[in-house]
Amino acid sequence: MKPLMVGWVCGVWWISAVCANGGGEAPIMKRTEADQAYPIPWSKLDERAKHLAKKILENPTVQARGPVDTFTCDPEQYYWLLDNPDRAVVAWRRLGAKCVSIERRAPGRFGYTDDAGSNLAWEAIHRGPGVRIWFADGKIKPSALLPLVPVKAMVILHHSEGKSADGTTVIKHHSQVVVHTDSKAAAAITKLMGNSAPRLAEQGLGQLQLFFSALSCYLERHPERVETLFRPVK
Repeated sequence: MKPLMVGWVCGVWWISAVCANGGGEAPIMKRTEADQAYPIPWSKLDERAKHLAKKILENPTVQARGPVDTFTCDPEQYYWLLDNPDRAVVAWRRLGAKCVSIERRAPGRFGYTDDAGSNLAWEAIHRGPGVRIWFADGKIKPSALLPLVPVKAMVILHHSEGKSADGTTVIKHHSQVVVHTDSKAAAAITKLMGNSAPRLAEQGLGQLQLFFSALSCYLERHPERVETLFRPVK
């Protein structure tokens, strides 16, 4: 499986980085099971966003929810990472993580291609207080045994600010994904997988959330590294 970008669409985002917690200090990040579904804020979406969301929800192939993550960070820095995943990839690489490239194709639009023919594009179709909604569209080759699979997906990330017991600022976030494909091969395999497909998607969403949360709390603990990690690529 491709390590990073397929996760935006299929919930398989394999990032091998974690948020360090050394020296016996109190944990700066905790993870709990999702205990409720978070609704889409339909009244706040524009007409295009509503249309895209409804089309995917009409006939979903896979739906899943990620865990609830709570972590310390600078909220503004976290929001910046949400809007600049290409820069976050560069930072992760400079920390030693292995991940594929994300290219900025237009303001607010990003993409990924590979030698197998995968070509995905996504954008944030809604940015509002407490929620981001991304829409992805394209083709992926999830394995050597499958042909290119056309997919459409919607990832909804709910986030809120709060305070820990000691007064530290924390972010709590939780994501959902809805995937649709017209590919008969992919749909058949998903059906054969049964409950395994949503579980894989849940694991991928957990990694997607970690991509933003772990980097955010790492930067909170090591502000001296911000300039190095985000310096322009030559």
